Amino acid sequence: VITVVTVTATGGVIQSPRYPNAYPRNLQLSWKLLSPHNTRITLEFDSHFVLEEPENEVCRYDFVEVEDISETSTIVWGRWCGQRVPPRLTSKTNTLKVTFKSDDYFVAKPGFKLHFSLHVSEHRDVTASHSTKVLKPAALDQTIAAFNTVEQLLRHLNPDSWRQDLDNLYRETAMFRPRTYQHSRQNKSNNILDMRRYSCTPRNYSVNLREELRATNAVFFPRCLLVQRCGGNCACGTDNWNSCTCSPAKTSDKLHEVHTPCPVM
Repeated sequence: VITVVTVTATGGVIQSPRYPNAYPRNLQLSWKLLSPHNTRITLEFDSHFVLEEPENEVCRYDFVEVEDISETSTIVWGRWCGQRVPPRLTSKTNTLKVTFKSDDYFVAKPGFKLHFSLHVSEHRDVTASHSTKVLKPAALDQTIAAFNTVEQLLRHLNPDSWRQDLDNLYRETAMFRPRTYQHSRQNKSNNILDMRRYSCTPRNYSVNLREELRATNAVFFPRCLLVQRCGGNCACGTDNWNSCTCSPAKTSDKLHEVHTPCPVM
């Protein structure tokens, strides 16, 4: 059974049958939530969430599942059971599908209760506010380079929704990785992307001493040194994006001790 629900500004509620009492056995119900074009839907589950417990941490028997549906693809946000309250979700499209299933055996109490509403985005009118500061690409790159992980970046950009953004990013990225690559939740922000690898920061470069010093009549040992020089690719997207190289903000001379066993005459 699929029930089509139109999402309006007033929002609404979906719940398991007989909530807050034990739901019936052998059910499969689906709700298709539709919001106006170019809008999104927010879902938030009530904290009183109890379904049949999972088996080996997998929801096989009784569960509630949320899917984000578009014309070209379907994103499964998750499948939940037991007493694990699903996170607050915001759709990427204007269509969500919520499915509830119970088997022939055990049931639980109270089931689930889900609140849905239109997602409201906060937009700032730059032309109407003279105090709003718009960062130029170079300044924006400099701001981003100060962060070490995606978690820090999302927390800075979206203080109110960074946790959900991080969950969504990890969930979608993990769909394209083998299971052996999956790691624990506490390390996921570093598994997705280490910003330091891409920011304009000092990093080691191998330098040939004879070529660097233009000394062709001497033998150096070691012949090459690791020297800290500006590198990365955060320049992509700026005015000089074609080069995708970083320019140092300042330079300094550093002395390195090497051996010159003998000159070449």
